[in-house]
Amino acid sequence: MTRRTVHFAARRTIKPLCLAVPLALAALSAAAQDSSETGASHPLDWVELHDVPEALRSQRCISCEGRYIDPLADADRQSSPDLSDIDARATRSELREGIAEFYGGVEVTQGYRQLSADSATLDREARSAELRGDIVLREPGLLLRGDLAHIESQSGEADISNSEFVLHEQHMHGTADLLERDENGVLHVHQGVITYCAPGENDWLMRAREMKLDVEEGLGTAYGARIDVAGVPLFYTPWLQFPLDDRRRTGFLWPEFGSDTQGGVDISAPFYFNLAPNYDLLYAPRFIEERGLSHEATARFLHPSVGMWQVGGAYMSNDERYKDDYPDETSHDRWLAIVRQNGLFNQRWRSRVDYSEASDVNYMKDLDSSSLDSRRRTALLQLASLDYLGDRWLANLDVQQFQSLADDISNDYKKLPQFTLSYRQDGTPFELDPILLAQYSNFDSDDNRVTGSRLYSEAGATYPMQWAYGFLTPTTKYRYLTYDLNDHPRYTDHNPETGSAMAKLDGGLFFDRQTRFGEKSMLQTLEPRLFYLYSQYKEQVDQPDFDSAELTFTYNQLFRETRFSGRDRIDDANQLSVGLTTRLIDEADGREKFNASIGQIYYFRDREVRLSPNDEPLDNSGSEVAGELGFFPNPSMSLRTSLVWDPNTDKMNSGNFIASYQPGGGRLFNLGYSYRRPLTTVNTTQPPTEQAHFSTYLPLARNWRVFGAINYSVEANTSVEDMFGVEYDSCCYRVRLLHLRYYDTDTTPGRNPDFDDPQLEREKSIQIQIVLKGMGGFGNRASGIMRDMIRGFTDSEY
Repeated sequence: MTRRTVHFAARRTIKPLCLAVPLALAALSAAAQDSSETGASHPLDWVELHDVPEALRSQRCISCEGRYIDPLADADRQSSPDLSDIDARATRSELREGIAEFYGGVEVTQGYRQLSADSATLDREARSAELRGDIVLREPGLLLRGDLAHIESQSGEADISNSEFVLHEQHMHGTADLLERDENGVLHVHQGVITYCAPGENDWLMRAREMKLDVEEGLGTAYGARIDVAGVPLFYTPWLQFPLDDRRRTGFLWPEFGSDTQGGVDISAPFYFNLAPNYDLLYAPRFIEERGLSHEATARFLHPSVGMWQVGGAYMSNDERYKDDYPDETSHDRWLAIVRQNGLFNQRWRSRVDYSEASDVNYMKDLDSSSLDSRRRTALLQLASLDYLGDRWLANLDVQQFQSLADDISNDYKKLPQFTLSYRQDGTPFELDPILLAQYSNFDSDDNRVTGSRLYSEAGATYPMQWAYGFLTPTTKYRYLTYDLNDHPRYTDHNPETGSAMAKLDGGLFFDRQTRFGEKSMLQTLEPRLFYLYSQYKEQVDQPDFDSAELTFTYNQLFRETRFSGRDRIDDANQLSVGLTTRLIDEADGREKFNASIGQIYYFRDREVRLSPNDEPLDNSGSEVAGELGFFPNPSMSLRTSLVWDPNTDKMNSGNFIASYQPGGGRLFNLGYSYRRPLTTVNTTQPPTEQAHFSTYLPLARNWRVFGAINYSVEANTSVEDMFGVEYDSCCYRVRLLHLRYYDTDTTPGRNPDFDDPQLEREKSIQIQIVLKGMGGFGNRASGIMRDMIRGFTDSEY
C-alpha cells in the first residue's frame, strides 16, 4: 500500500529542549547509524563497546562496556522545530474534517523533532496529536518512549504513559508511570526511576514520587526520593536537588569523612551558596572526634576591576586534644585565615595576594587533612605583589613575610617592601641590548637580628648573535650593592657597600646527522657549549645575609652567572664551564626520544666570597661533574635521571632517577630513587639522604583496581610514607578505600629524622570515597592524597 504524507504549517515559536552538542558529532551519528543498519539498534540508543569508535572509548565507556549514542547529535539546532512544517507519514491514512488518522509505521518529523508510533491521530485545528503503540519521540540529546502519548504541536507539551527516557549526554536513563514535558521543555517524571547505570544494570537508582528534570537549566529536583544501592534502600529525603551538568547550584554537597590518629573520626558537611555568577560561598561545619567542632568557609569573588579573590579560613573553639597536648598554652582556640587574589588589568597591571596565617605552629599538621603537602609545610607565605608590564620596562612591588611552622626555626626576614625596576630585553639577534636593573628592599624581623634596607643595581649590555649552526652572546655589566643598617652589635659599619664588574661569554654549536634507531629514522645532534665568566673580587665581610643562600649544584648551574640566590653577595669568578648535549629526534613526528648532557666548571682562581665571612675560600680547581639523561621511547614511558659526581673525593654527591610507565587502560607505574650527600660547604655530621619511591595505580579486572605508594628511607631501612588502597569502579558507582601511614617529622625540621627516636610518631589515616556517578559523592580527601603520592595520577570525572 502506498505511504501517505500530510504537511501542517507551523505557527508559533517555543523554547526547544536541547543539550550541548557532544564531541565528535560525526563519529557519534555514524556509530548509531551503523548499529541501526546492522540490526543491532538498541531501543535506548545503547551501543556496545565493540561497536563504539576507538576515539570515543573513554574510561566511562570502557567501565560501562558501551555508551548512549544519539542519532541526532549532529542535527541542525539553529532553527526551532516549531517554525518547521509537520511532515507525517504512514502506511495507511484517513482524512475527515480536520482529523487525520494514520495506521502502520507512523513517522512524524518537525525540524529536528522526530516521532514514531504504531498509529496516530492528528487534529489539524487543535494542532495536537495522539500516538499509540511503540511510541518514540526524539530531539537532540533526548529520547522518550512509551505506550500512549498526547502531544501539543504549538507548545511542544507532551505526556507519555508507561514511558522510558534517555538523556544521552548525562548518561542517564529512567522509567515513569507518566512522563510529561511542559512548554518550557522541562520533564516531569511521575512515579519514576532514574539512574546513571547502563541498561539492565541498576546498581544504584533513585526512585521518586515526582521528579522535575530541567535539562536546559542543568538541574533535577526529586520529591519523595529514595536512593537504592544494589536493590537496598539506603537514603530517603522528601526533597532533593541534583545536577544534570557541571553548573554551580546552591545546596548541600556530599559530606566528607575519614579517620586518622591526629583526631579520630572526621566528618564535614559542606553547604554551597551560589550567590551570583561572579561570587559564591562555601561553608563546611566539621566535627573531629577528639577535638571538637570547626567552622570552615571560603568565599570567592571575580570582577574585572579587582580580579579574582578568595577569602577563607577556619575556627575551632577550645580544641580538646590540643589542650591535652599543650596544657600551658594561653589559648586553645585554633584558627586559620587565607586570602588569595590574582588580577590582570589593561594587560599591563598584574596583582597577586597570597596570605595565610595560623593560630599556632601545629595547625597545618593537626587540622589540614586535605593533602600530605599541606602537612609538610614549614612556613606560611604572606605576600602581596603588584607588577607593571610595560613595552620596555618592568616594575614590581612586593610586600612579603613568612609565618614559621616550626618552633626551632626563625621566621625569614620580612620584605616591607621590595621594589624592582628592570629594562625589558627583547633578545633581537645582532642588536645591542641594554641591561638595567635596580632593586630596593627593606628588611625587618621580629627576632634580635640586624635589620635595614638594601639597594642593588646593575647596568650593562649584551649582544646576542645567532646562526643556524650556533650562537655567541657576550655580556658585560657592573653590579653595585649598598646597605643602610639599623644599630646592631654585630655590625659596626651601618652603610657597607661593594661593587664589581662582570663579563661573560656564552657560546655553543649545533651539529646534526641522520641515523637510525631500530626501524626509526632519527636526527642526532651534538651540542657543545662553553660559558666563560669573570667577576671581580671585592671583600664583603660586613654585609648581612637577608635572603641569600648557596645554590644547589646541578647541570643548569654550569651556565648561571652567580652561585648565590638573593642579592646579598656579589660573587667573584674566573671560570670556564664546558657542557655537551646530544639528542635523538624522531624525524617522523619531531618527538625527542633521548637526550643526555654532561659538564663541569674549571676554576682559574679561588672563590673568596662566601655566605659566612668566617668560611674558608673555595680552592678546588674544578667543580663536580653534572649530568642529565632523558629517555622517551614512546608516549607511554619516560625515564629521567641526573647525577652530580665529585672527582676530588671520587664520590657521588647527589643523584635522582624517576621512571614512569603509562601503558593505557588507566595503568600507571612509577619507580624513583634519590641520593644526596650534605653540602661540603656546610659543617655537618648528617649522613647522606637516600630514598626510594614506588607508586602504582593498577586495574586488575573490569571493575577492580589497586593502588599504592611507598617512600622508603634506605639509610633508616624503613618506610617514611606509605599508602595503599583498593577501588571498585563500575559503570554506576565508585568505592575507594585508602590507608595512609606517615611519620610526623616536625620534631626534627631541617635535619634527617632519627627513626629510632621514641618521640617520632607514625601517624595513620583511613579515607573512604564513594561516588554515585551522575549524582556526586563524598571522600575527596582520598583523591588529594593519591595525587600527592602517585606521580601522574589524575582522577576520573563523571
